[in-house]
Amino acid sequence: MSEQTLRVSTIRSQNPQGKGGCIFTGAPIDGQGNVLDARAYYVVRASNRVLGGTSVQVGQWWRVGGDPTHNAIIVNGYHLTEWQITASEAELLLPSGEHIITLMAESAEFQGIGLVKARKLWETFGSDLYDILDRGDVVSLAKILTEDSARQVVSAWTLYGNTRALQWLHAKGLDQTTGRKVLAFFGAETPEKIEADPYRLLSFCATWRQVDSLARHHFGIEEHDARRVQGAIEESCYRLFGDGHTVATRSMLVERLATVLGEQNSTSTWRDRMSDALSRGLTNGSYVIEADGCLRPLGPFVMETEVARAIADRLHQTNASQLLSDGEVHTLLSAYEVSEGISLNDEQRSGILTAAANAFALITGGAGVGKTTVLKALYEIYDRAGVHIYQMALAGRAAKRMQEATARPASTIASFLRTTQADSFATPSVVVVDEASMVDIISMSRLCGLLPNHVRMLLVGDPNQLMPVGPGLVLHALTEMPRIPNAKLKVVKRYGGAIAAAAHAIHGGAWPDLPDIESAPIAFIPWTASSGRHASEPDGTLADEVLRLYLQSPTNTQILSSRRNGIDGTNGLNALCQLRLTANSRPLRLWSSEYAMYVHTGFHLGDPLLCTRNLWEWGLQNGSLGKLAQIEDEPRLIRDDDGTEKGYALAWVEWDDGERRPIFEGMLDDLELGYAITVHKAQGSQWERILIPITGNRLLDRTLIYTAVTRAQWQVILVGDEAAARRAVEAVPRARHRRVALGATVADQLAIAEGTT
Repeated sequence: MSEQTLRVSTIRSQNPQGKGGCIFTGAPIDGQGNVLDARAYYVVRASNRVLGGTSVQVGQWWRVGGDPTHNAIIVNGYHLTEWQITASEAELLLPSGEHIITLMAESAEFQGIGLVKARKLWETFGSDLYDILDRGDVVSLAKILTEDSARQVVSAWTLYGNTRALQWLHAKGLDQTTGRKVLAFFGAETPEKIEADPYRLLSFCATWRQVDSLARHHFGIEEHDARRVQGAIEESCYRLFGDGHTVATRSMLVERLATVLGEQNSTSTWRDRMSDALSRGLTNGSYVIEADGCLRPLGPFVMETEVARAIADRLHQTNASQLLSDGEVHTLLSAYEVSEGISLNDEQRSGILTAAANAFALITGGAGVGKTTVLKALYEIYDRAGVHIYQMALAGRAAKRMQEATARPASTIASFLRTTQADSFATPSVVVVDEASMVDIISMSRLCGLLPNHVRMLLVGDPNQLMPVGPGLVLHALTEMPRIPNAKLKVVKRYGGAIAAAAHAIHGGAWPDLPDIESAPIAFIPWTASSGRHASEPDGTLADEVLRLYLQSPTNTQILSSRRNGIDGTNGLNALCQLRLTANSRPLRLWSSEYAMYVHTGFHLGDPLLCTRNLWEWGLQNGSLGKLAQIEDEPRLIRDDDGTEKGYALAWVEWDDGERRPIFEGMLDDLELGYAITVHKAQGSQWERILIPITGNRLLDRTLIYTAVTRAQWQVILVGDEAAARRAVEAVPRARHRRVALGATVADQLAIAEGTT
């Protein structure tokens, strides 16, 4: 392979055949830009991969590597040599000396800068022009150009410099997407920053393996280099955060480091370098180390501090928190009881008073204790005090149920954050978050970061239900703090009897004695892999048993599973239920231009469907359930009230809010069968009859079983491995194994607010 330095003279094809890259011609030049052979030129074919996503422009200098071939041609009587190169590598260079004039005059990036202006810049500044452009010195350039032209030149030069840095990253083995992220963060200092510590790429790349390979092979980092150990510590922090932890003990860190660097042996002695690497991480701001030796990665530390400060600021507003006098509150509550035809118990009254008297408070309790009743009564107080109410929940289904229960608008947290500005809270306001046990530290910190300090906050939920899917713990951690006002509701009102007794036992970590009678309000039907439930079906699977029970009353039954895959997973159960119930019904098909035929979408007429993403335009949220009620013979054009085309309806679904809505092709990826859904999707919802398949998997724990059981209104049947269920209920809930520092951080922020530190 040979290398040539070329000055681009023409562009033959930019993005040939739509595959990226460029075909261009260039004259061979030396390091000073002098043309080496006026009768020779090169035609270069460079792929997008080789160019690193860089746009080739006339006037640029490129160093191109590849094996050239040549043709002798005659043009207008002149004998010329045309060399052709399919580039295997390419590097964008800066022009030397006054050749910058050609670049600025001919390149499309320097719009409005012709040969005259470019030459005047060089004649005025000479070689200092490079430094002026690198600094972005618009003032100096404006002595020759207009201010707008000067800014244009600086912008073009910045792009040029960034392109060279992107080329450098590409040469080091980084893909374009990652390279642009790195470049956006470090800018012109990218090469220096990455050369100094390649493990900085961990913040931008997907895996340790990728970054470690780049560091070892492209940057020459040795196995025991302190930067490598420090990078492994950072990677371990990412993995711990991915598992939900926001803080790590030293033993947790060592255990996770062993999965990154391998177990220590005679050739791998990373533990000896761990202390030095931890100190290095402290100096570059990767994490903080608490007095007890626990390590807190910077991201989780900032998030928990944001939330803790928001809570402490509100708890410190003791004088401004009381909305109405106690007499006014009691009068309002009495009137509310009369209008609703109910009687609030002492717990509920106490809860209402607690929330009304504090700028930050919790309302906690299990299913059926009347949390919604408390909210509706509390809203009477907010209305009288002129406080605007913002209702929200993490999941779309929970937000919808909240709206239905209170007859007031509600949204998801994500929607609220997306559509609300900090200046929207000119009047007194309160944010009420339902199903708060599922809110992770990322969502909570974003919410707290948006809200001004005068906005009240009320978290409603059950800490004994599922913990967040994302990292951290919020409601779980705050309920452990005596300083946090918490209205705890314990008296069950929505359901009672056997279901309530079993739920209470599970909540307390004791496995209840459940009958195996299918007609009982709550039952456990044993099934194990070695033996079917019924002698007539000795080889039946767990899914077969769940199907049998489902068929007893399919119209009012919902299957709730702990996971998507596995013998008790939603995927297999949905397929089995569909095979038995709707396989012979009309399928929903879609015309595929790629295959020139109709393809099956996986849905049949009569199937229950689950929406897996928020589709605001169509009034659907993540978790909405419906039934495929009609399939169009031919796609039907749908228009809105203004006559604007919305798309072609393939079918129609009757959703659980009573609305009938069309299915468009673009929605299909966001729909799946809904015979069985995960317990996480079910939180905040109720069904008359619930079936819960049970196997001993890593997701099964006390809170999951408790959450599933309390979704039932009149019957719940568990089926499967009773021993696994017993172990899960009697074991410490998974949330207790998640290490967080929110409680300690709130205590610290309260001490700061009160001036006691």
